[in-house]
Amino acid sequence: MFYIDQSNPGFTNAINEHYVNVRYVIKKKLLGHSFKEPHPKGLNYRINQVYGIQSSLFRFLNDEINLRELLIGLPNTLDKLKSRFTNKKDIKSIKSLVRYDSFSEKDKDKNGAFRFYNCFHLAENLGQSTCIYCNRLYTTTVITAAREFIARPTFDHWFPKSRYPLLALSFYNLIPSCSVCNMTIKGSDVYSINDVFHPYFKHSDPTQQLNFRFSYDLEDHKVAKPKLIYGNAFSQRSITTMQLEEMYKVHKEEIRELIYLKKAYSSAYLESLEKILKTKLSDSEVYRLAFGVYSEEEQHFRRPLSKMKKDILTELGILK
Repeated sequence: MFYIDQSNPGFTNAINEHYVNVRYVIKKKLLGHSFKEPHPKGLNYRINQVYGIQSSLFRFLNDEINLRELLIGLPNTLDKLKSRFTNKKDIKSIKSLVRYDSFSEKDKDKNGAFRFYNCFHLAENLGQSTCIYCNRLYTTTVITAAREFIARPTFDHWFPKSRYPLLALSFYNLIPSCSVCNMTIKGSDVYSINDVFHPYFKHSDPTQQLNFRFSYDLEDHKVAKPKLIYGNAFSQRSITTMQLEEMYKVHKEEIRELIYLKKAYSSAYLESLEKILKTKLSDSEVYRLAFGVYSEEEQHFRRPLSKMKKDILTELGILK
């Protein structure tokens, strides 16, 4: 599990791109021809007006402050909005305006409202290489030079869209993740941001922030069983919710190999490797060549199992 870095220019571009494009679609659906703003990508593109929208919902979405909060409001803002408009008529109107099925459509030739901006564009802008929850599987986005959509992460709706359809296209409710974590484990379960990890919401209280590390138990001289050590109850509750300890049990072989490396080589293994390569490399580059993952915490998301390997290597004394 990782908190997503919200400080870099790429993230700022991702959130701005999402707001501008999704706002345009919703406003066109609400107002039709009376909405005169130019298309955000300069396209001559028709989006049909939706009629029969409930009046209170219409007023809410046509208010720029409300619409901005809905589309790019932080998780604590979404938490307050999630239960708005819950009667059947409101929900029917919401589902005709805020359509994740259209946003996730892969076929760019279909006449969907989000043909010019969709899940693939959002995933590409975020650049999340591995699952934000488990760090076990790649979630790389692949779009060809001809802009054909090939692969992307799934997007977990942290506040489930089945329960809170109003938040179906909210930026901070779209969490790039693998299909195992999204569909098999988390699914449509409902949690509180004060009780369970949200990758865009870091509590000010350290006792409610992620704090855990990987370790292991030796089952015998050949098999090492991964385990997690928790720094607080929040971390334990979050990891139990996402069943990470269970999922990491399949990675016994990787840990066994690290233990073997410790036994087979001296503590100066990394320094020796640099000499063998006969080229000047940074410590992080040598580490990446040796173990296939990143040592820097802020780069762990780039390759699967980075945190687990870093924690185990540190415990073994291979890393200082």
